[in-house]
Amino acid sequence: MSDSLTLKGAKDVRNQKGSELQLVRPLRGGDFHQIKRWWNNKGNSTVYASCSVFKVTTADGVVNLALDTQEVSNIRIDHDGSFNFSFFNISQIDRAALFTEDFEIIEHYMFPKIAKGPITTVVPPGAASRPTPAPPALPIGAVTIIGDATANDGDVKTYSVTVSGGATDIEYAWSSSGNALPNLGADVTAATCEFLFSTGASTVQCQVTSPTANDSPVTGTLSVNTTLLFSTRIANADLSVAVTVDDTGNGNKYQIDGVEQDSITASVGSTIHFDLSDASLSGHPFGIYTDSTKTTPVTVGIEQEGDDLLFTPPIAGTFSYQCGSHANMGGTITVS
Repeated sequence: MSDSLTLKGAKDVRNQKGSELQLVRPLRGGDFHQIKRWWNNKGNSTVYASCSVFKVTTADGVVNLALDTQEVSNIRIDHDGSFNFSFFNISQIDRAALFTEDFEIIEHYMFPKIAKGPITTVVPPGAASRPTPAPPALPIGAVTIIGDATANDGDVKTYSVTVSGGATDIEYAWSSSGNALPNLGADVTAATCEFLFSTGASTVQCQVTSPTANDSPVTGTLSVNTTLLFSTRIANADLSVAVTVDDTGNGNKYQIDGVEQDSITASVGSTIHFDLSDASLSGHPFGIYTDSTKTTPVTVGIEQEGDDLLFTPPIAGTFSYQCGSHANMGGTITVS
C-alpha cells in the first residue's frame, strides 16, 4: 500500500490517494497539537511545538508523523507503505518528526529552510525503531501421510504427516473413514497417530491448520486396503466341519463330523470350512469336484492354507468332495 496527500494550513487535507495517513484532530479542540519539542529542548523547562499530526497505519503497525505547521503552511507528503516518507512543495514548515504510537522519537526531518540544502534526516541517539514488518505468510503446502497403504484385519498401524510449505504453528486433526478407527488412546492432534483396521477399504485423513499460513486448512489423505486374515475367515465361515477317514466295514470313507459320507448343503456365496488336520487323512488328499467321478476339479472359490480349506461356491448346483487317490470315499455338496 502507499498514500499521498497535500496539507494546507494545519487541517486542510487535499488530493489524498490512499488511507494510511489520517489527520488526527486535537482532543481539546483547536487546530494544533502541542508536542514536546524534539529539537533544542534543553534546560529544566519543557518547550512545546504546535503541530499537525498524522496517524500512519499499515499492516506492520502504527506510527505518528508530526509537522510543525502554521496556518499558512503547505506540503505534499508521500508514504511508501513502509513508514518511509518523501516531502515536496514545502512552504512555511521547518521540521517534521516520526514517532512511535506512544510518541517515542524515531527520527526527525530538517526541511531546506533550516537544513540549508536538501531535506536532512536525523536519528537521535537511543531513538526507537520503526514497527517490525510482519514476516510473509508461508503456506502449509502439500500434506503427505506416511505409512502402509495395506493392512491385515486387526492390524494397528502408525501414520505420520509431513507438509511441504514453511508454515509454523502447525495443528493436526486426524480422522478416518471406512473400516479404520483411531486406536484406543491415540492422540488425534499429534503429528503421528495410530489406527486400528478391519476388513475393507479405508481412508486415513489428517487436516493441517496454521493461524499464520495463507492456505489453511489443508487435508492429506491415504487410502488403505485391509485384507481379511485367513484365520479370521475361518472363524467367520458359515459352516465348519471336521473331516476324518474311517473304515466302518465297507472300506475307507470320509467322515463329516463323524458321519460317514454325510451330505453338505450351502448357498451361493456362503463359505464352508473343512478342517483337514486329522492324521487319518494321511494318504487321502481331500478335494472338491464337479461330480463323484472326479471328472473336473473345482478351482474357483477354493482357498487352502495348511490343513484348512475354504470353499465359497460361486454358482448353484451339486458338487462332490472326494479323495484324490481313491474312488467313492466322499459325498455331495448341494448349493442352492
